[in-house]
Amino acid sequence: MLAKALAVTGFLLGGWPLLAPAQADWKSDWERTLAAARKEGAVTVSASSSELLRQVLMEFERDHPGIRVLYTSANGRDFWSRVEKEREVGRYLWDLRIGGVSAQAYEAKDRGFLDPIRPLLALPEVADDGKWSGGIHRLFADRDKKYAMRFTGALFASVVVNRDVVPEKDFKTPRDLLDPRWQGRIVLQDPRAGGGAGSYALAGFLLQYGEPFVRELLSRQKPIISDNKRQMAEWVIRNRYPIAIGMGTDTLPQFQQQGLGKNVRVVPGDDITGDVVLLINKAPNPNAAKAYVNWLLSRKTQGRLAQIAELNSRRTDVKPGDPESALDLRRVGHYLDVSDEEHVEARNKVRKLAKELLK
Repeated sequence: MLAKALAVTGFLLGGWPLLAPAQADWKSDWERTLAAARKEGAVTVSASSSELLRQVLMEFERDHPGIRVLYTSANGRDFWSRVEKEREVGRYLWDLRIGGVSAQAYEAKDRGFLDPIRPLLALPEVADDGKWSGGIHRLFADRDKKYAMRFTGALFASVVVNRDVVPEKDFKTPRDLLDPRWQGRIVLQDPRAGGGAGSYALAGFLLQYGEPFVRELLSRQKPIISDNKRQMAEWVIRNRYPIAIGMGTDTLPQFQQQGLGKNVRVVPGDDITGDVVLLINKAPNPNAAKAYVNWLLSRKTQGRLAQIAELNSRRTDVKPGDPESALDLRRVGHYLDVSDEEHVEARNKVRKLAKELLK
């Protein structure tokens, strides 16, 4: 009643309702953050190498004139190696890392290369637990639940097949990878370096089906190894190798727009994946980083990611960009996300197995 009375009084006195104290606090804090960010003048961002993702992430400059986005595309393996070398000579160049979370990212966390991202959530629409599927706590991939915050989520395309030559009756689940008919007809994204989709997929198989399954797959089935996803897509489409592990689906649209690969399909499973945002320790532009994180996690930007990059936001108020890979919000707690820190050992295990068994 008191708050209502104050609002009415404010309206009568000045034509506008008075701000509640909490609302005034976050707004004044936000204005101070933006003012300091404009003084810093830039935010340095490293992200995974997706041109559509880059297109959206650069739009921060349009929404916040005066703050440049210094953007670098890199895979996680190369990025964390670079950060390590820079820190050896006392250079602290990065604010944020965006993309998949690898074992190297968790190693960086343990070495003090990351700062918690939760304290940066300032906008009410970003900090609102109800705006995120499963709540904010469930978004974090790290054990501490404060460093690696997921903002997208999708069913992981661990196995993709050409249904023109591999009918569904003969290949229903990833377990069918061990069928002798598919020996020598599988292409696998190279899992030996770690951090890639191939090792991610194998770690999922290890956790769900056990080590003997992975050993048989890598040895008896004689998969062809490639680290070029476009090449993998061409091979699947042209039936040179109609089954792919770790290829994903991001390379398919460029072929399908030409009428190719229309019947290349994901084999259903319960593995999921998603992009995270990480705050680098000793960030050179801390206020710009805070502004960027809140902008990234806002409904407006998440909607752009869905529309342009066809990503599925973990926000409950944003429609999926790729409905076919959208998560069932009723089953959020039942999916297997191999990127969780608790599964790092499984990812390391399959990398060792791959080095042992692949020639």
